[in-house]
Amino acid sequence: MSLALSGKGLLFSILFVGLASQETGLVKELDRNYSLAKSTDDLYTLEALVKKSLKTFPESDKLFWRLGRVYFKLGETFTSESKKIYFFSLCMLQAKKTIEINSQSANGFFFNGLCSGTLGQIQGIWSSLGTIAPFKKDMETAINLDPSIEEGGPHRALGNLYLKLPFVLGGDLERSIAHFQKAIQLGSEFGENYLGLAEAYIEKGDFILAKGILHTLLNMKLSSQKEESVLEWKTQALGFLGKIQN
Repeated sequence: MSLALSGKGLLFSILFVGLASQETGLVKELDRNYSLAKSTDDLYTLEALVKKSLKTFPESDKLFWRLGRVYFKLGETFTSESKKIYFFSLCMLQAKKTIEINSQSANGFFFNGLCSGTLGQIQGIWSSLGTIAPFKKDMETAINLDPSIEEGGPHRALGNLYLKLPFVLGGDLERSIAHFQKAIQLGSEFGENYLGLAEAYIEKGDFILAKGILHTLLNMKLSSQKEESVLEWKTQALGFLGKIQN
């Protein structure tokens, strides 16, 4: 009897390891396709791939937040307010499902905050007041779980929040700067971290520090990043420098 049970247990373990390995390989392939996506058609194809994968792994938190990431990117792609609301809402649904499956998913909290906050912003700062506290809570939770996700994404998100908010609503340049500095430590080749810090320095009137950060970005070889992203970041950096010098 004990031998039969141990045999079944061994078989179950082998099957579990096999499935886990299959899921890991699948996730790597999805991440590769995401990094290569250049159009809405590419993103729709990726959406279909993730949905197909969820039929095999219906309780995979890793797949649900990645589907949310696709919807967030689609929401950014469109200019139509209705389409933005549609895709950011879908993003939130996937993020919430992620958290339901795995309450320790930093990516789940990150995308939940990112998409809910972006939805609020679409309708203007006053209509998004109710999203500020939940947004902060989601990002702080993500930081506690894993601050390195999305190239320091949770710190970058809080840096942008404290930079963009009016002072009376909680805007704080010192906090913004501190979060962007941490984001740079965690995502040293991600241009948005540098641009955010430079913008915070400019808002504070520290133009010398801003110039230093912008020149650092312009002189970096960002080998791990998309060529299109690098071009966009460096164009923005030159734009900031032009404003400071004028």
